[in-house]
Amino acid sequence: MLVYWIRLLSSLVLFISTTPVEASETYSIRRTTAQDNYDLTSPLHKSMLVAVGCFWCGEQAFEQYAPGIIEAVSGYAGADGIDNPTYQNHKGHYEVVLVEYDPSKSSYEVLLDYAWRNMDPFDGNGQFCDKGFAYEPAIFYGDDQERDIAERVKQNILQEYPSWLEADLKIRILERPRFWIAEEYHQDYYIKNPGSYGYYKNACGRSKRLKDVWGESVYQCYHDIDVGCESLENVTNADGTLVEAEVNRKGADEPEASLLPQKYWIFIGASVGGVCLVFIGIYILRKKNGNYEK
Repeated sequence: MLVYWIRLLSSLVLFISTTPVEASETYSIRRTTAQDNYDLTSPLHKSMLVAVGCFWCGEQAFEQYAPGIIEAVSGYAGADGIDNPTYQNHKGHYEVVLVEYDPSKSSYEVLLDYAWRNMDPFDGNGQFCDKGFAYEPAIFYGDDQERDIAERVKQNILQEYPSWLEADLKIRILERPRFWIAEEYHQDYYIKNPGSYGYYKNACGRSKRLKDVWGESVYQCYHDIDVGCESLENVTNADGTLVEAEVNRKGADEPEASLLPQKYWIFIGASVGGVCLVFIGIYILRKKNGNYEK
């Protein structure tokens, strides 16, 4: 709960410090389609929708480490969700990431492998420190072919981890609902606020839990900006062709956690400044009244 409030307050601080967005057309990411309110940057691209808990973390996981990613967009989606959801009111929605990818450089199946390894498959009540419906894990399919692929990936994981029971896996495989883009200040949060983002991610225990679930070596392979694992150096694209993995298209550095979120440093600075002003005021008054002694 404490980390939830840290996220919420960090978002509000960033929101207040930026220019308000009055209409959807002013977002830097285009949002005009009849169904999802996000347009792919090319008709040759495809998209997938996943709920991996915190959408800030989902963005970073796909944009920095998964192959063939064009853009990962934070947003909301839910079959029974309200229209025009916001961060403060998204009843019935998951926090999701819409992942735009180049099918000549990746595939839905490859990206599902990355999605699974960025979730705790045993927690159906949320993910890591974030609990509640909005943070529950889910994989969405857009058609029968994607549904079959999603089921196959799940079975492959059960074969890879034979001690796991299918009944214990809590990741839902659901029909894809409409995607609503989140507020602009949520987009690329790990790039805009790397210190605060890193602090939140560490405090939430995300990396530690993923290592505990999937194993240290698997975690490192699926979270390597240099694609150091031989098994992931090449991937099979949507046409079935083996291609070299290309990651981190935006060229962003991996975020390092700050000692405290930015808002706390602002508070500390304001508090110290206030105390100093009080003492200066007392000094001036005492000196003025002749009561100051060296």
